[in-house]
Amino acid sequence: MANKSEPPASEDPEPSSTKRPTIRDVASHAGVSFKTVSRVINGEGGVSEEMARRVDEAVAALGYQLDHRARVLRSGEQRSSTIGFILVDVSNQFFGSLLRGIEGVASARQCLVFAASTDRSAVRERQLIEEFIRRRVDGLIIVYSGSDPMALRAEIERGTPTVFLDLEPEAVSADIVRSDHYGGARRVTEHLLSHGHRDIAFLGDDAKVYSATQRLAGYRDVMGAAAIAVPDTRIVTGSYDTDEWYARTYDLLCQSSLPTALFTAQNIVTLGAVRALHELELEHVVAQAGFDDVDLATAVRPPITVVTQDPLQLGREAAERLFARIDGDDSPPRQLIFETPLIVRGSGELPPSSTDAARNLGSAS
Repeated sequence: MANKSEPPASEDPEPSSTKRPTIRDVASHAGVSFKTVSRVINGEGGVSEEMARRVDEAVAALGYQLDHRARVLRSGEQRSSTIGFILVDVSNQFFGSLLRGIEGVASARQCLVFAASTDRSAVRERQLIEEFIRRRVDGLIIVYSGSDPMALRAEIERGTPTVFLDLEPEAVSADIVRSDHYGGARRVTEHLLSHGHRDIAFLGDDAKVYSATQRLAGYRDVMGAAAIAVPDTRIVTGSYDTDEWYARTYDLLCQSSLPTALFTAQNIVTLGAVRALHELELEHVVAQAGFDDVDLATAVRPPITVVTQDPLQLGREAAERLFARIDGDDSPPRQLIFETPLIVRGSGELPPSSTDAARNLGSAS
């Protein structure tokens, strides 16, 4: 039979807001015993409704989360030897390469990597962060959308080591590892301009994504510095898969005014655009330069000119920073930005053609 009342477990002061609350903190806040809290949060029963309510309210007030490592911790182990990696799209080879880089460093330390993708959902992103924290991973590496920085900020302040990939988050102080998206986009645009192109279409990821915003800014700034007005029809952005990018590029190339060059600012955009160019027989007519290398870059004709990132290096550096924090490095947050070199292969060096000549040449090829 459930007890109707019991004395408080202790008169301990409220836990510090910068420390993760424990079961004992919940017990003290609710004025019940440690065992009562344990029964409630583990759903064991044998607790009155009133005491269960007090425990639930204390859990909510303190932000307590059930520790799935409790058995490990009771055995004396202070770490879980796991880290969490939250990415955007597991089907994109770029993120797969990031994971390989992270796993290489983690494996050498006999640490397991839990990885999961958000599929660009802010709700799922928050759920994954909460779930990894609940499971007491030793640290987090996040390709973060910035949807809800305050929830993550609170956990970072409680001591969870965190490294961000590909984003400069607002209101959050943590290490950042990313590529030079802005500089790489400038490099592509300047390269196309140097080969005589003035009508350059930009095709890129959703402009709400940090890397996409930086790449679009690099393109716009170079075009503006060259005093070239860019009509809205020459900028196509959005969150699409390769098939959708093929369709959108196809539509762009079927307009009455044909751009002389394409800047395809993400790997899946490049893949869709290559397919459209080849289907319309314009691959030797409309120049193309991409951001991110792709597997078929040297297999098609002409080979694809790109600025490239090194996702393996990015993954390794992010993991090294994370483990440094796990090991006690409390130096100020660092930002590591890696160059995006241009690889000249042929597609970005085609000369510009007039619309009519280009269409006639494409039809004849």
